[in-house]
Amino acid sequence: MENIADTQTQVIEYLTKVVGSPPHMDDSLAMIGIDSVAMAELTFELEKRCGTKIDDAILDVETVGQLVDYLHARKNPS
Repeated sequence: MENIADTQTQVIEYLTKVVGSPPHMDDSLAMIGIDSVAMAELTFELEKRCGTKIDDAILDVETVGQLVDYLHARKNPS
């Protein structure tokens, strides 16, 4: 079981590569430049990196923090 800090580190590292600077947890994905095309690429990359299947609920994610929470829950189902 991975802790949420590990998930946060993975997400921040990936988004930093994509957008050029580290985002804050409360930044909206749209604000940092994640549009629908980037979100499709992000979904594919995160599935590969995290070894988990991402479902349509990802479309409800609006901030970096929500993305971390979503991925953490997918990797560590209760």
